[in-house]
Amino acid sequence: MPTALLLLTMLQVAQAPSPVSPSVRGDRFQIIVPQGWKTLNDGGFVLLEHSSGASLLVQRIDRPSSLPDFAQRQAERVMLPLGFATLGEPRSFKEGKDEWVQYEIRGNRLTAHRRILYRLLRRDTNFYEVIYEAGEDRFDTLLTEAQEIASSVQAIIEAPPPARRRRR
Repeated sequence: MPTALLLLTMLQVAQAPSPVSPSVRGDRFQIIVPQGWKTLNDGGFVLLEHSSGASLLVQRIDRPSSLPDFAQRQAERVMLPLGFATLGEPRSFKEGKDEWVQYEIRGNRLTAHRRILYRLLRRDTNFYEVIYEAGEDRFDTLLTEAQEIASSVQAIIEAPPPARRRRR
């Protein structure tokens, strides 16, 4: 009897579903969203918010003529609303078919000290803009998770709409 009970318990544990992170779709892309993040917007762009108040924006963009120049202009645009903002040095990465340029931005939103990680990603022939923002004190806590979400971006090939039949 104890052996049968042990075997039954082992089967139930083996069959327990593993938690799967849901995917969220944007404009011809999808990302994996782990627990603790909620989707505020999906469709053209994806905006996520963490229960701690951090946010992550992911959107597909048109092909820029120069990845580094476009990334710098966009990072400067992102930092404009911040008070006493500073733009860090660009960091570039290239691995296989992926390439990205990122900037770290520090500044104030009202009286809160904020940090932003701006990343422009090229994956194959697609380009994505990722903006992670959190309070100065919580930034590093969620940075790895935000980077994993950004790294999960996958292009979705959409089928063309079905052809309409013409009546004669």
